[in-house]
Amino acid sequence: MGLSKSQFVDVTQILLSAPKGAVDKADIKAMVDYLGTVTGILTSTDMNQSDKTETASGVAISPVQAAKCFEETVRTQLFAQGVAQAISEHTAANNTPARVLYAGTGPYATLLIPLLAVSDNLPVEVTLIDIHQENIDAVHKLINHFNLGHYNIRTHHADATLWQPQSPQERFDIIISETMTALLKREPQVYIFKHLVQFLAPEGVLIPQQVSLKAWLTQGENEAANTELLGEFFCLEKSTSLALSQDDFSCFSSGLTIPDKDCSGYTVKLTTDIRVYGDLVLTEGDCSLNIAFNFSPYDVVLTANETIQFNYVAPSSPDFSIVFPTAQWQYSDYTLPKSDDVGRLGLMQLKRSFQRAFMIKRGERFEVLDAEWHAELVIYDMLALNCAEVTAKMFELESFADFESWVEASTGALSHTKVEAINDAFRRRIY
Repeated sequence: MGLSKSQFVDVTQILLSAPKGAVDKADIKAMVDYLGTVTGILTSTDMNQSDKTETASGVAISPVQAAKCFEETVRTQLFAQGVAQAISEHTAANNTPARVLYAGTGPYATLLIPLLAVSDNLPVEVTLIDIHQENIDAVHKLINHFNLGHYNIRTHHADATLWQPQSPQERFDIIISETMTALLKREPQVYIFKHLVQFLAPEGVLIPQQVSLKAWLTQGENEAANTELLGEFFCLEKSTSLALSQDDFSCFSSGLTIPDKDCSGYTVKLTTDIRVYGDLVLTEGDCSLNIAFNFSPYDVVLTANETIQFNYVAPSSPDFSIVFPTAQWQYSDYTLPKSDDVGRLGLMQLKRSFQRAFMIKRGERFEVLDAEWHAELVIYDMLALNCAEVTAKMFELESFADFESWVEASTGALSHTKVEAINDAFRRRIY
């Protein structure tokens, strides 16, 4: 049994007032189902049946995918509360209606329509923009359903990176856009703010107020205890949006210096922190916008006092180009273990291969004869292990004991007969 209109209003009141994370996911799902029934755009629809739109500045996701964003409970809660708080603070301080521009509404205009539905003549003047006519049509259905005609909401079927108001002098107190993914990849959030900020009143606010991208050094599995901030490499906020609107793209390039220490065993993690409005903040683990990106250890070069370079490249699918220092290889005179120096499992070559990977991580280089490499592949084949996965684990793990434990967990217990057969095959291949 779905929600009634009065129940939808009650749940919306909870959404707008509950502490962070205190909204029941089932309530959010019920709201989504209600809005889907009214608009005809259901989150249960196969996303392949709902088309996205490619723009010059990123991908505008499909109506169904936009509707699914509502289902991210904490994300929806904090953005909805942030918009409500911004409107309330503006009207209290200015005693005038808040002029609100909402770009990329999706089919439900999630951050405004529910708020208007539970409010009694909220002092706002609303302009909505979306690139999909299907979304505009859906929003009109919601305006009619909730009897919001008295707000005289203006809707525009347009690309928000190109849209112009009817009057060049028109200004807005609050500009909202939630058209992003983690690390500001793929979608046009940056370029929407770059364009629309010119229509923001001098004391106006953008929502979200800040999107901060940071890089961290991490080590080992206990990430929380072994994480060090390298720094912020990009921040989207009012000041950077204004600079971008004047074609100042300097914020698109930055560098972070690797600390003056041995970074062996470390890798790099990138995070996205979002200050929606005031104290309402989304951080790692809150929603899909805050998914962290972890580099594989063998994909990074962490040379002390060298720089990691970040550049925002923005063709039709924006993303950051990240360049690590050039590896300073040196040939080592370190003597690797012999092939018959075995560990707990009794398998030949594993200790030698692991130690070679361990030293390569530290900038050493070793010549590997073809015969040895092909003989090593025989071991992986007989263990039914993928060579790429084995190599990744060698670079990821810091001790040979841990690597042997991973091999055992991946293959199951190895009998003495099996171990001898593998070792014999290795000897025949290499000698």
